[in-house]
Amino acid sequence: MNVSTKTRIIFSSTRGWNPGDEFILMGIRNLLRLADVDYMEILYNRHPAIRTVFPLTDKVLKGASFIFAQNPDMQMKQYGAGKTIPHFDNSFFPIKHRIADYVIFAGTPEWAGKRNRQLYRYALDNEIPGALLGIGLANSIAESERQYISKYAELITTRDDEAYQQLKDFGAIRSVCPALFCAQYTNPISDINRIGIVFQGTRIWANSIPQTMLATLVPIYRVLIHNGAMLICHHFADMTEAIDIFGEDAPILYSSNPEQLLQLYSHFDLIIGTRLHGIGAAASYGIPGILIPHDNRTKGSDSFCEVIAPPEKVLNTIEKMDWINKSKKIVNHRKHWQSKMLNLIGNTSIIRTK
Repeated sequence: MNVSTKTRIIFSSTRGWNPGDEFILMGIRNLLRLADVDYMEILYNRHPAIRTVFPLTDKVLKGASFIFAQNPDMQMKQYGAGKTIPHFDNSFFPIKHRIADYVIFAGTPEWAGKRNRQLYRYALDNEIPGALLGIGLANSIAESERQYISKYAELITTRDDEAYQQLKDFGAIRSVCPALFCAQYTNPISDINRIGIVFQGTRIWANSIPQTMLATLVPIYRVLIHNGAMLICHHFADMTEAIDIFGEDAPILYSSNPEQLLQLYSHFDLIIGTRLHGIGAAASYGIPGILIPHDNRTKGSDSFCEVIAPPEKVLNTIEKMDWINKSKKIVNHRKHWQSKMLNLIGNTSIIRTK
């Protein structure tokens, strides 16, 4: 193995926080593999318990549990040893050296802002080229971020119109979410025998649905479960809430391993739920999905050819849609965008710096 030929890439993403972020990163990894990029992965972890860069007086954080995210016992140990530990996880922290060849902001609504600013400044100071792939929603852009995007962002693709409108003057391209490529194969479905429900509860900060929405959905989910559907949970807290609602013997699937979680989706013919990236995980296999909208993260997104339906229309939509034909369209949609993304990536220095 010739280590010197590997491209060192810093990926802005999360680990152990939002499985949707990890599905996005899997999709980007698959694209880089198909583009024959031999790289060394360095994670810039935006997990809110790792990068608590907001001041304690910030209104957003008042009462939030991760104010004290750095464990007090660990703090005392590091201070007693005269050490300064930038993070307690195995992820990137700024150093004086230029240790990377490329930076990728892996598709997310949090593509700018305070938690990413440290990475933007490091990449700007060290003149490291990069890309923003499949990002969504508008963000508040600081001067350092604006400078980096203007000078060093070689490729910007957005998954919705809101991010596109904000960044089109920087050369952004309206594209798809990279989670579309997170599975390594696609197969069009042949029938609707197995339905999966992406269960999203009310107990996770910034990753929950309103209590009123959950109350509306539970009776619908009960009907589907009675007819053989299974629940898929992305978070442990979602699993515990699902057990509280549907019982210990309910058909509930969960894994804290994102690869295993992704594989769960391959066993279904149709996915229903409020989590955009649950629908996306299914679509990456060619499996169609019904997205139940509940916040602006689903706004203007059609990356996964999802069918959008409010709760009261879900059961009727299941019956009326031609899901086999929909699955074929998803497979062709992925094939089209995979080719387009590989062409776009091929025109960046991430290929030339191998």
